[in-house]
Amino acid sequence: MSEQKREPFTNMKTYTPFHSRFDPCPPIGKKYYSTPPNLYLGFQPPNLEQFSPKEALKRGTLWKALYEYYENPYEGKRR
Repeated sequence: MSEQKREPFTNMKTYTPFHSRFDPCPPIGKKYYSTPPNLYLGFQPPNLEQFSPKEALKRGTLWKALYEYYENPYEGKRR
């Protein structure tokens, strides 16, 4: 059996769209997408740590386990 190398867990995933050699447009390159933390949580465990009500309004969720900071991967690639 061959060992498959697994990527470390990350909420930001990437893929490269197919580009045909007959396509008149330049290749797009890497595309990025984010997967929310709740996809990996399953059922909500009891006694999850919570933000204060004021902090929860700022972050958009009451539970710290469901909060994910969004960093725009295209920000540095402006033309």
